[in-house]
Amino acid sequence: MPAPDHPDVGPFEQGTPGSRWALGRYLVGRAIGENVRRGLTLVTLFVVGLAALAWWLGPTWLAALIAIVAACVLLFRWALGGLLRQATGAGHFGPMEDRMRRLVADTRGAVRVELRRIGVPSRAWTLPLLAWRLVRRKHRPETLRRLGRFDVERVVSGSQVDELQMIVRRLSPR
Repeated sequence: MPAPDHPDVGPFEQGTPGSRWALGRYLVGRAIGENVRRGLTLVTLFVVGLAALAWWLGPTWLAALIAIVAACVLLFRWALGGLLRQATGAGHFGPMEDRMRRLVADTRGAVRVELRRIGVPSRAWTLPLLAWRLVRRKHRPETLRRLGRFDVERVVSGSQVDELQMIVRRLSPR
């Protein structure tokens, strides 16, 4: 007989296995997108630094050319951010968006570890190579095969997926 202050309730999972899988993938995809966005920000800052150095030490035309490259990287980052916001429904979560960001941040390190385990680019500066591999027909089948081995349970705890299920259920219309 369980103690009155510790009732025996057993395991409980929100949603169906399919919805749990989809929400786990959502967290993982959003964490990867955040890493790529951060990496592009760092690349932009580096290229802007090179432009400033070229402006100071070298010819003006070289500094202007490097600044144009920095603007292109920044534009790409902006477009990617908009695409990710649209694809993940970032504005949809409204008052719960801060909690969603924390859930994504909690998974970020584990995502990189799992990507490393399956043998695909996993560092912030190499994640664009993952996108490049998916775009190129030559490497796409192998990359998709490896991504198929991605184990969401190694990245996202059951409690995080349960919490995400409750957030989605709270925001969905009845």
